[in-house]
Amino acid sequence: MGGYYGTAEVRSDIVAIRQFYPTEPWLPDENGRANGVFVRVYFVAPRSQHGEFKGVFVRGSIKAAIDALNPRSGGGYERERLHEWTFTPRQAAGLRLSRPSIMGDSYGLVLRWPAELDVQGREIQFVISYQRGDGEVVARRGSRFRVPLPDGQSYREPIQGERRPRRAESQPAEAAPPRESGQQ
Repeated sequence: MGGYYGTAEVRSDIVAIRQFYPTEPWLPDENGRANGVFVRVYFVAPRSQHGEFKGVFVRGSIKAAIDALNPRSGGGYERERLHEWTFTPRQAAGLRLSRPSIMGDSYGLVLRWPAELDVQGREIQFVISYQRGDGEVVARRGSRFRVPLPDGQSYREPIQGERRPRRAESQPAEAAPPRESGQQ
């Protein structure tokens, strides 16, 4: 994974983001507990001269976040930002996947959350975003997952009023969610 620098064109005029997770996206820690995921991400630019929408490499920073989806007593859920990642242009260049697919160029993001963040058994969703050269933020929420529990443990719903750790202590909350765009 990573290491493709090549001479591919980099762009900033992104119109959509597409995320694809492997069947088993979980990255284990030294105890075998899930503490991250791998996701392939395509930043889609406007139609090329051949009329195609394709994934391209981007000029700016890539952002990712993990949200917990906490059930509400009346139904539905409340989204809670737990952790955020920022990949500078230099870091992102090292995450370029060396083999483009039929969908174009892509990045392989390894999103490991801090050890103190307890998301085992929780329902989560990842948000990938990119700020274009004109300042507009393009974002895409990916698939929803339930983080696997360590062997021998079973799922349980939180007791009403029970509080779980919110976000990693060092991470600020997001001020406002970015505009969603694109398709999965």
